[in-house]
Amino acid sequence: MAEALRQLTRTDVFEVMAIAVLAPVAWCLPERGAWWPISRALSIAIANGRPGITDIRKEMLRSALGTRAADYDLGALRVDVMATYMEERLEILRAYRPGGWRPRLVLEGREHLEAARAGGRGAVLWTSPFSYADLVTKMAFHEAGIGISHLSAFSRGFSPNSCWTWTRSRFGMKVLSPLRTRIEDRYVRERVVMPLDGGLAYMRTLEQRLKAGGVVSIRAGDVGQRTLDLPFLGGTLRLATGPASLALGTGAALLPVCCIRRGPGDFVVAIEPALEPAAGRSRRDAADDLVRAFAARLEAWVLRQPHLWSGWYQMPTAYTISEETRLAG
Repeated sequence: MAEALRQLTRTDVFEVMAIAVLAPVAWCLPERGAWWPISRALSIAIANGRPGITDIRKEMLRSALGTRAADYDLGALRVDVMATYMEERLEILRAYRPGGWRPRLVLEGREHLEAARAGGRGAVLWTSPFSYADLVTKMAFHEAGIGISHLSAFSRGFSPNSCWTWTRSRFGMKVLSPLRTRIEDRYVRERVVMPLDGGLAYMRTLEQRLKAGGVVSIRAGDVGQRTLDLPFLGGTLRLATGPASLALGTGAALLPVCCIRRGPGDFVVAIEPALEPAAGRSRRDAADDLVRAFAARLEAWVLRQPHLWSGWYQMPTAYTISEETRLAG
């Protein structure tokens, strides 16, 4: 049964305010030399304007990093996490301007995808949940002439990297989410949507695409029929097992994909070698093994570019909700 949706949420209001500020910047100022300094300046202003929330976020980062926290300037990391959120929106908004947004893209590891397809198998691209990756990854594959069927875990809104967990709303799904998906859909063969009512017809569509040798992309996340909680940095990470189960069930290759920002408008999309299941395991156990292997690769990516990861503030750690409430008080 579909959930009852609120008409408007706090995050929707935050998004509208962000768009009002960022749209003129995206359309009128050059990306190189302007966007990142402005994104950081806005992030610093927000951090200074809400010191209580900033303290909470820094403690959440400290707890999430665990023993590695001493290696980072948490205040700077907090600012850069928000700045990537700002700059990503600038890219999306610039894409609406005549001429669009045209980043420099490099696709690495294509041989891993070609090997899977040469063997008569389709491929599941398990993409990293980083800032920029949702759009940049699709653009890179499109530029390389690779058509993908992308699975959307229902509407996530314009801000999957927001400071607050996004609560679905009628306004968000009808107005804000399409701001992102209209741009992304220029670069995919099709978008397959996971329905809110829990129906599984979308799985049959993905299976058909893979069995025909197609390419399916799925953003790593915690939405799915079954999830696994795994040790991750200083806390835990919850990942849906669906991409692994889909690959096992269809014989498709399971390829981790990471998006790396090298500079303003300059990205590498890296396809890593396929994750292979161990022999003699049940399908369920093999899927769990693959999820653990992906989480290990994701942890390495996060440590390489921590400001790009979108999961810091949703990651369960020793920093409890009661402590967060006390600091906010």
